[in-house]
Amino acid sequence: MLFLELIQTAVGRRERLSRVPTAEEWEGLLEEAQRQALVGVLYDALERLPDEQRPPRQTLIGWHALTEQIAADNERLNRDAVWVTERFLKVGFRNTILKGQGNALLYPNPLRRQPGDIDIWLEGKREEIFGYVLRHFPRQSVQWLEVQFPVRKDTVIEVHTAPNVLFCPTDNRRLQAFFQEHAEECFTRETPLPDGNIHTPGWEMNAVFQLTHIYRHLFFEGIGLRQLMDYYYLLLARDGESTATVEEMIERLHMRRIAGAVMWVLREVFGLEECYMVARPDEEEGRFLLREIMLAGNFGKFDERNVLRHTKWGNFWQITNRNWRFLTHYPREVLWNPWYRIRQFLWRKRNGYR
Repeated sequence: MLFLELIQTAVGRRERLSRVPTAEEWEGLLEEAQRQALVGVLYDALERLPDEQRPPRQTLIGWHALTEQIAADNERLNRDAVWVTERFLKVGFRNTILKGQGNALLYPNPLRRQPGDIDIWLEGKREEIFGYVLRHFPRQSVQWLEVQFPVRKDTVIEVHTAPNVLFCPTDNRRLQAFFQEHAEECFTRETPLPDGNIHTPGWEMNAVFQLTHIYRHLFFEGIGLRQLMDYYYLLLARDGESTATVEEMIERLHMRRIAGAVMWVLREVFGLEECYMVARPDEEEGRFLLREIMLAGNFGKFDERNVLRHTKWGNFWQITNRNWRFLTHYPREVLWNPWYRIRQFLWRKRNGYR
């Protein structure tokens, strides 16, 4: 598949494509790059390809323009990440930036990773964090885990009271305990950006957290290759650290199947060597996951199965029905998912949150 070959060229696993794409195929490759939020990083591949394999001039110009816009967006998000870090520190909330601009630093060309939101985890009680945000923006809708803080015009900022959750209560308690064990490192580990410093999690914390992030979004919306590329570069950045704790947490959180699926996709799509892996690749689960990724695109935005209803209960049943296709793959999370969402709904009502 030419698109996967283009990814492998971008990450330096191959030097050329197996054949020269037609002009129409190049348009299709650009379209798929947009679906998977990989336009900027795949421009690296275009620069590496021999002249005779590069796209037609018009396609190349359009691809270049999109890449330049991604770079400009990254520069803005870098500034905003520093700004929001300092803003919360000034009012007494230690914090760390999750994924996003911290992940970009792991890429060969950080400004070419397509950015999304700024996700920031604050230290403190949930009620205090939500109370601060709602005093400034009282009409914001609160989720169990997060609330948007719309203080910057062009940047979505999501304030987190915890990095992530799992639906199964037992597994979630173990996950939250792991996060708390690494909280001090997260809130103090300084990472420089061009306009100042932010705080980011260390490798071990990230390796567990970002795997749960892939897992959770698979159920709610869908997951794309950008998130898998993030994990690819994270694993390459291990720098000699032991994987023992990460492997233990994968077992304790009953995430062996999703971890094996992710490792298979990283090996087949990106060419990741097994010495960097945190689980044994699972071909059957990996093929299923890759089909979902290619069908759904970045965060499921191109998945026709994700058409939401006009009522909260309609959305509830739509998501529940959608998740049944994962039952034989990830039964633990599928079966606990409705309970989690009903409990969150009742919690919001009890506390008067929108």
